[in-house]
Amino acid sequence: MDAQHTPTTRETEYLINDRVIDFGDCKVSAREALTKADLIPTSEYQLILVRDGRTKLFTSDDEIDLKKEAGGFLRAFRSDRSFSFTVDEVAQVWGEEAMEVEEFMSIWTPPQGHDWVLEQAEEPDIVLRTGGTISFGPKGVEDIISRPHHSPEKVAVTVFTTSGTYPSQGALRVRTSVMIADVLAKAAEALSLADTSTWIVTIDGTQIAPSQTFEQAGLHGEVELEWGAPEGGGGNA
Repeated sequence: MDAQHTPTTRETEYLINDRVIDFGDCKVSAREALTKADLIPTSEYQLILVRDGRTKLFTSDDEIDLKKEAGGFLRAFRSDRSFSFTVDEVAQVWGEEAMEVEEFMSIWTPPQGHDWVLEQAEEPDIVLRTGGTISFGPKGVEDIISRPHHSPEKVAVTVFTTSGTYPSQGALRVRTSVMIADVLAKAAEALSLADTSTWIVTIDGTQIAPSQTFEQAGLHGEVELEWGAPEGGGGNA
């Protein structure tokens, strides 16, 4: 949100969603803050304070000290649920099941030379990239950690299809010795693709052989695969 960076000029002012509100006092309850911002009925909202890379959920009667929390902002969500996760082992909370990676990055900047990564048990890591979406639902993200940028022995791969993008959060980090077909198989499973037997994979219009490894195909660093039926061809998603 661009309004996150809108400076306040008074101790009684604070940002809530995309508006700077003068609450008239340095200390307000969560209910008062929502009411002042015209977010009513207040019982239908979750109110979360974001400051210095930390998030905190406030219940209706909790007091917010605007002076103490200077430099932060409030996010109100029309929801009766909150979602918990960790960022570099620090517990966090959000008011929606989905979060755009851009918004995540605006709150949590990765350390110098590092990426934000979703570690998956017995699966390749997923590297967060702008344009992606993070899910905090039952089968979504629980832990986000910082890891050094991928080494020369690894590539960060994104697969684009007419049925969606895999992974939705950004890029899959795999070794260059992995076959391209193996990543396509993961994409097909994640996107519930049906018959892809006639599909081709291209990069910048050049067809690539899925039977090759990324190294054999001369692919390094950030790799974006376009996967779909050839022009005039079949294949169903």
